[in-house]
Amino acid sequence: MSPTVSVVMSAYNSSAHVRQSVQSVLDQTFRDFEFVIVNDGSTDDTPTILDEIASRDGRVRVIHQENAGLTQALIRGCDEARGQYIARQDDDDWSHPQRFELQVQVLKGNPDICMVSCNTEYVGPNGESLQTFTCEPNTDQATHQLLYERKGPPAHGSVMFRRETYITAGGYRPQFYFGQDSDLWLRMGVLGKLNYVQEVLYRAQRSPVSTSGAMAAYQKRFGWLGHDCHLARLAGEPETAFLDEADALVSEVRIVRESKRSGGAALEMTYLIGSQLVTNGDVRARGYLWNVIRRRPWHMKAWVRIVQSYLTGRQQAAEESVRE
Repeated sequence: MSPTVSVVMSAYNSSAHVRQSVQSVLDQTFRDFEFVIVNDGSTDDTPTILDEIASRDGRVRVIHQENAGLTQALIRGCDEARGQYIARQDDDDWSHPQRFELQVQVLKGNPDICMVSCNTEYVGPNGESLQTFTCEPNTDQATHQLLYERKGPPAHGSVMFRRETYITAGGYRPQFYFGQDSDLWLRMGVLGKLNYVQEVLYRAQRSPVSTSGAMAAYQKRFGWLGHDCHLARLAGEPETAFLDEADALVSEVRIVRESKRSGGAALEMTYLIGSQLVTNGDVRARGYLWNVIRRRPWHMKAWVRIVQSYLTGRQQAAEESVRE
């Protein structure tokens, strides 16, 4: 019999985190699921780790393919999915044990809701708490924000959706090397409503070497193209020109990734992690900021934030001394 939920993950060179991410799925209180993991041409120990896990748990099905990028891996994974619902999970993120249980309850109890996400915490490379996103509790308002205010789920991997709606919407589209999530959500959002479970059930990682760090500028461009396609559809106009532009951008992204010209963007993500930690009063910010300054001494924002970190540290120490 088909499982209630198909969990779909793409894994690429994630040996440092994939075991923990997979285990967070296997530890779910909701047990009726299959776990489809597409190894997208990893060159590290990821394939070995995944095959080992699959040999111990029959719910895990690993598909090995040559590297094709996240979108193509997700298309294949979702094509293989047999469940009534599809839950996403990214290979370096973590799901709370009750995530599937609570999200399935929402979908089973509300036929007008086609996808459900949850409040999400973002953490740094070493688990440092960076920011928690609390989502809109009202379903109609959440759907309106998605369709008209460019405000959707806080993390791609936090979402569970109806497989039937996914197919009707046309699934992930190969033209979107990045931004494949928001492009899909916008097409699904006109077929059903979006809901958020009001608990932190997903933890997403920010890292300088992640896609969010190294290719952030391209992510934004694809995001805007998905939005342009959405506006064209709402106006009853063709989206062909925007899809053609996205398709051309895919070739550009592949060239850039192969030439490894993403160091500057990765450094900027290092700064953003450090900056958020300064805001949180976390002294671990200094390690990230000094890393930026060593590689780019003229990065004035990093200098400002590291001075703020030390000043805040002195103030906190003085306050503690007074309390003692």
